[in-house]
Amino acid sequence: MALDVDGTLALDGKIPDVTVKAVQATLASGHHVVIATGRSLVGVAPIIKRLGLRRGHVICSNGAVTAWISKSRLVIQDVVRFDAGRALQRASEAVPYALLATEILGEGYQVSAKFPDGLLNGRQHVVGLASDLWATPTTRAVVHAPHIAWLGHELGWSDVTVTLGSTIQPGDWLDLTAPGLSKASALEMVRRRLRVATQHTIAVGDGYNDLPMFEWAARAVAMGNAPAEVRAAAGEVCGSITEHGVVDVLRSMAGVRRASSLPGRRRKMTSPPKPSA
Repeated sequence: MALDVDGTLALDGKIPDVTVKAVQATLASGHHVVIATGRSLVGVAPIIKRLGLRRGHVICSNGAVTAWISKSRLVIQDVVRFDAGRALQRASEAVPYALLATEILGEGYQVSAKFPDGLLNGRQHVVGLASDLWATPTTRAVVHAPHIAWLGHELGWSDVTVTLGSTIQPGDWLDLTAPGLSKASALEMVRRRLRVATQHTIAVGDGYNDLPMFEWAARAVAMGNAPAEVRAAAGEVCGSITEHGVVDVLRSMAGVRRASSLPGRRRKMTSPPKPSA
C-alpha cells in the first residue's frame, strides 16, 4: 500500500491520531505500507516517527531515494542522481527572478536565494553563484516562481522529468528529477523486492506526482481534495484530507488479513469527476 504524505496523510505537516491508528491497524493485518512522497529524506523522518513505523520502505524525492526503516533510522537503499544544469540554466534565463534549489541528500538544499519558510525540508544553503547549484549531480531540483508551470514542457526537453508541484499553488512549482523517474518506478522496485503480486498493489494520493503511481497500482485512490485531473485519473475517490478520507481506505484493508485475498481490481468508492474544461 503506497501512501502519499502531504494532502493525503498530513495537513499542514500534521497527521491526526485517527490516521495514525488506521496505519497501525493496516500493518497489524499483515500488509506492507510504503510511504511515497515528494519530500526529501530529512523531511520524511518526522512523518515516520509520527506514524510509529519501525520497519518498511520509504520513497522520497518523487522516487529518487528509497530507504528502509530500521527501528528509528532510515537506511538508504537506492539513490538516483541526475545533472540538473541544463534545465536550471534555462529556467534562470527564462525567469530570472525564479527561486532555484538542488537537494543535498539527508541535509536540505542548496538554493539561489532563501525560499519562504515551510516550502523546503531541511537546511537551506544559499550559494554564491547560480552555477554552484548544478556543479554536482543531485537527486531533485526545484524551480519556484508565480505561474511557472508554462515552462515545464520546455524544461522536459533538457533530459529531466518535470512534475507540477502540489504543496503550494501547483502552477508556481516545478520538481525536476532524473529522466523516467517517478514514485511508480521506485515502487516497482520495492514491489519486486517484497514479491508482492501486481494485483495486490494500492496507491493513495492527491498530487500530480501521484499520477504515475496511479497507473502502477491495481487499485488507485485519489483524495477528495486532489485537483480534478488527479481525481479523474484514479479508479476511485475517497473523502478529502479534512474528512480523513485515507482512513476509510486504510480501514477497508485492515480487515483483509491475507495478501492472497487482497482485491485485485479497483473498487469504486465514488465516481471520479470529469476534468474541468
